[in-house]
Amino acid sequence: MPRLTRPPAMPGEVEVAIETVGNRARAELLRTLATHGPLTLSELADELGASRTGTHHHLVALEQHGLVRCDHPPEERRGRTVRWSQVPGASKKMVDALGKYIAGH
Repeated sequence: MPRLTRPPAMPGEVEVAIETVGNRARAELLRTLATHGPLTLSELADELGASRTGTHHHLVALEQHGLVRCDHPPEERRGRTVRWSQVPGASKKMVDALGKYIAGH
C-alpha cells in the first residue's frame, strides 16, 4: 500500500492542526501552559523535563500558528525574561477542526 503523506481533500486548517499539535511534546507544552501558565522558557522547560532549545523551538512554532503568545513582541525579547501563555480558545478551535475532519464532517 502506498504511503499517504498529503491527502488531496484535506483542508489546510486540518493539515496545520496535525503539523502543529500532532506531536507529544507540543501537546504537553500546551497542556502545561494551560494548567501552570504563564511561564518563562526556563520554567516551562523545567516543568517538561526538556531542553530550553527544544522548548523554544516548539514555542516559536506554536506562536506562528496562534496557539501561544509571549508578553513581548519578538523584536523586544533578546536579553529579557519573557512569559508565555496559551491563546484562549485557539487550541480548541484547531482540535475541533481536526475532529470534524476525522469524523467525516
